[in-house]
This record gives sequence, C-alpha cells and structure tokens, in this order.
Amino acid sequence: MHQARILLGVLAYEFKMQIRRRSLWIVFIGFAAIIIRILLNLIAQPELYGLDNLRLSTVVARGVFTLNILLPIPLGIFLADRLPRDRRTGVDELFTSMPGYLSTRIVGKYLGSTLATIIPMFVSYTILIGFLLYQTHNVFSIPLVLVDFLLIVVPGLLFVAAFSIACPTILWVPLYQFLFVGYWFWGNSYSPNTIIPTLSRTILTPIGTYISTGILGIPQVPWVQSAPFWEGLASLLLLLGITVLVLYVLWRYLSWEQARQ
Repeated sequence: MHQARILLGVLAYEFKMQIRRRSLWIVFIGFAAIIIRILLNLIAQPELYGLDNLRLSTVVARGVFTLNILLPIPLGIFLADRLPRDRRTGVDELFTSMPGYLSTRIVGKYLGSTLATIIPMFVSYTILIGFLLYQTHNVFSIPLVLVDFLLIVVPGLLFVAAFSIACPTILWVPLYQFLFVGYWFWGNSYSPNTIIPTLSRTILTPIGTYISTGILGIPQVPWVQSAPFWEGLASLLLLLGITVLVLYVLWRYLSWEQARQ
C-alpha cells in the first residue's frame, strides 16, 4: 500500500509537469490543423477514403492507422528530456532522498509522463471521430475509434515512450531526438524493396502494421497486403514485452549508477 501511494504520487507529479508544457499542446494542435485540412478535402471527395464501398470497421481502422503514421513522433521527442531534466534541476536528488523503491519511481515517471503526452495527441482522434460521424451518421464509429486506438496506437506509443525515457540516460537528448525521427521513418514507412535493410515489414513496427492487418483485417496496409491473426497478436505482445524489458534495463542501469555514487 505504501509503494502504491508513492507510485500514484510520482505519476501525478509527472503528469502535471508534462501536461502543462505549452510546446506540447502547440505541436499537437498544429498536427490537428493539418488533419482538419486533409479531412475537409476528403469530405468533398469521400470516394478517396473508401466511404462509399468499405465496411465501417475497415474505414475506422484505416483512419486510425493513417493518423498513427506521424503522430507518435512528437510523443517520442517530448518524452526524451524527462530524466535529463530531473538531473539538471536537482529533482532527481530529491526523489532519491525520499522513501520508495527506484522501480516505483521509474514506473510512475513512465506512466505519468506518457499519459500526459497521449492526451493532447488524442485530440486528433476526436477530430477523426467528428469526421466519421459527419460522413457516416453512425454512432458506432465512436467505440470503433476507441477500440482501434487501444489496439493499433497504444502498444506502439508504450514502446516508443519506454525507449524515449530510457535512452537519453546515456545519449545526449538532441542526438536521441534526431536519431528517433530517422528511426521512425526508416523502421515504419521505409520501403523494404531497397538495398538498405529496414524493420518496416516486420512485426517490430510500432506503427501497428501487423496489428492492423492481422487482428483488424485492414487490407493493403503499406508494405503488408495481408497477415494472419497470429502475426498481429505476436506483434502486439512483442511490442508490450520489449516495453517491459526496456524499463527493466533502465531500472538496472539506474540502480548500478546509484551504487557507484
């Protein structure tokens, strides 16, 4: 019970610190404006989105997947400075002197800052909901967007968040942010038909390619025309498993670092 209260306290603190960042909201509002512009064009030409001949579930899943191509990039960038900022401002030393396990503080920081970053990101998905309601007049698009968001988007976000919090402990933050943006395009939307190896056609893609095709049955996702259910499930479990592994490695590294001091 004591550790649970500490976990909630750290989570609440990290959530407040992250949700109050103006730059975070400005960036996602900018993305939302771009999305609105694209959707306005689709309203004039609904056949381009498949609204005339596709099932509602396929239309919704395709829309959620499309937004997921770019929206996780700001999340990875804004989470990269969480641990370095604590060290720079001395908050890290304050947390160390307080009761509570290091693992509890790491999980609280991870959950609080990640949740706070996802909230402004979800604004773009509420815009998608409005667009689908306007075009289809079907209220079932609302739960479908929420379910697809949990399946397609959230596993990749948790995966990205774990690396973005852990890697800057050994990398300069601007360097990690630069490498992350390059990785995102190379590992998710880079054509596998080139001479440069890429992860964009494997179950390790956090963009949700195999989850979309294997579990939700979306046809013609970039680089993957179709996939069996077990590959989609394997991608989902692998992303979540690696997330836990990265947080474990971060805990071991910070424990070793504290022991040296």
